[in-house]
Amino acid sequence: MIKLSASLYAADPLRLADNIDSVSSYVDSFHIDIMDGWFSPEFGLYGRLVEHIQDYTKVPLDVHLMLRHPMNAAIRFSEMGVRSVAFHLEGDHCSSEIAAAIKSNGARAFAAIRHGTHVSQLEQVTDFADGFLFLTAPAGGGPFDENAFKRLSARPPGLQTVVDGKIDPSHFGRLAELHVETAVVGAAMFSHGNNARRASELAALIGPSG
Repeated sequence: MIKLSASLYAADPLRLADNIDSVSSYVDSFHIDIMDGWFSPEFGLYGRLVEHIQDYTKVPLDVHLMLRHPMNAAIRFSEMGVRSVAFHLEGDHCSSEIAAAIKSNGARAFAAIRHGTHVSQLEQVTDFADGFLFLTAPAGGGPFDENAFKRLSARPPGLQTVVDGKIDPSHFGRLAELHVETAVVGAAMFSHGNNARRASELAALIGPSG
């Protein structure tokens, strides 16, 4: 069954605690986007805020680094006690070293790729990554990638897969067929007025383990 991860980048920044509380019962984790304004055209959440979120909720945090130079951030967030840290293969770093740093602090290391990066790039990380994160939309915003399902079907076998980018309920069935473990949901969860009701509806669509 697919598990839901709520993207806090899509939540109301002025009511973040309320948004967290409203969906906590229905999600497996909270997805935290850290962006540098270079790798993507936007800036995401920041370290001090993530520390407060970590203290505030018992729901696991999954950090997604959309950074050109992710090593320092990978160390900082993994030391914080988050569940996982995803880093992009397109960044300026040695993938095995950053994965080792993340895992040395007890977090899972996920290798991420943009929607336009060839899936074959993931072959280089299968020996040391704990999973993959596929961007299914352009970094920082944009439409769902029409080639996402084809790309997912070509991924190396054996590792957990997270999809992130304009995911909505119409995608759940195909993602389940492709054995995707986690779907990051942002606007589809936080832009429908009643967040708790919407999160409940999404969880019901993917089954009781979501």
